[in-house]
Amino acid sequence: MILIHQLWNQRRQNLWIFIELFIAGVFLWMVTDPIVKLTADRFIPSGSDPRGVYVLKLGQYNASFGIFYDAAQDSAGRMAANYINIIRTVRTLPEVEDLCISAYGSYPNSKSWSGMQLFNEDTLMVHVQQYRFVPVGEGNLLKTYGMTDAHTGKPVELPADFALRGKIALSEQAALRLFGTTDVAGRTVYETTDLQYPHEVAVVFRDYKHYNYQQPYPMAVMAEEGLNESPYMDFMYTIVFRLKKGVDADAFEERFRQETAPRLSAGNFFFDSLVTFSDESRQMALSSGVTNKLRLHYALGGFALLCIFLGMVGTFWIRANARREEVGIMRSMGASRGRIVRRFLAEAAALVTVAYVLSLFVALNYVLVNGFTEPLQNFVTGRLVPDPMYWQNHIGGRFLAISLVSYALLMLTALIGTYIPVRRASRISPVEALRDE
Repeated sequence: MILIHQLWNQRRQNLWIFIELFIAGVFLWMVTDPIVKLTADRFIPSGSDPRGVYVLKLGQYNASFGIFYDAAQDSAGRMAANYINIIRTVRTLPEVEDLCISAYGSYPNSKSWSGMQLFNEDTLMVHVQQYRFVPVGEGNLLKTYGMTDAHTGKPVELPADFALRGKIALSEQAALRLFGTTDVAGRTVYETTDLQYPHEVAVVFRDYKHYNYQQPYPMAVMAEEGLNESPYMDFMYTIVFRLKKGVDADAFEERFRQETAPRLSAGNFFFDSLVTFSDESRQMALSSGVTNKLRLHYALGGFALLCIFLGMVGTFWIRANARREEVGIMRSMGASRGRIVRRFLAEAAALVTVAYVLSLFVALNYVLVNGFTEPLQNFVTGRLVPDPMYWQNHIGGRFLAISLVSYALLMLTALIGTYIPVRRASRISPVEALRDE
């Protein structure tokens, strides 16, 4: 009750800092929303272990390269043979455990995104992202990427006839949306509403993220019949391989560039680059604007908090000096420094809380009218139905989480800004404070 009277008696002095807190509360909420959403999506499990997985990118000479181009190497059968020779060179490296040929950018954080429709026997349609690979020996995409079985959690093992019989592997989301369960091995999905182009489900793997700062999308993995020879093979196919456990990655990369890369020139193909899955993730976050968006919002949030900090320091510095008599009386009556500091901090906390609660009405109205500042839709298709298993897809849960994070940041900054001048003022002796008055 004393606190309320104190704030009311000083309402004129509190008005400007109250307005600043109100505006900062709205601004900080808007700034925090993308940070919370993108960070929450980032920490969703990727569905595999990216450590030690590399993307080997090749280049391909054409007529525009002049003397480097060999027209004879583009004859029927030569391109595929040259590509296979490169694969064998990489596959026989003692450090390599698994290898696959990814088709059409079917690897995480690539700039390519390919989707398709799948139907169950009742013609229920689910839109999925598709990963395709070209079988090479025992290598397959799921094993190389480290995808795990939805039921056992172990690395996925595909049946030997996976490619020959046109089977398909589904992610948990895809299986659940098509059949309502993940126990669907042996069931059939189709590519058209008239149930044409059937695929038998061979395995269900755990949800897999194509982009690290997005949520998993329903996914299907299928095999291609073979290499399609064309002048664009370097764009169509990518070699992905995984190192054996315990291999020194730095030493391997150094040796690969010095010893292996020069041996990867075959026909019109040549070595272009070797990057890790982690490198691809950082590059995609940068090129897609996610990194810059986070940096911008961190900077804007920091600016808002700095303004609050300076405002609280200035306000309570003046207030503490103006209330020296009150501080002196409290000290003469036996109040400790800590008690005096806590009283001023309580005033600051009350101001922050009231201003922030009012600012939430503005933020809530914004969400109801315009939606969140970081939308729920997948930016590739715009048709993602938010998965209810993630709290950030629930309007109420997401609004509450953002509000709590913003409130905690605002309160902490305000209390620190209040503590500094008040702590200094509380050190004054009662005699000095009363004599000045």
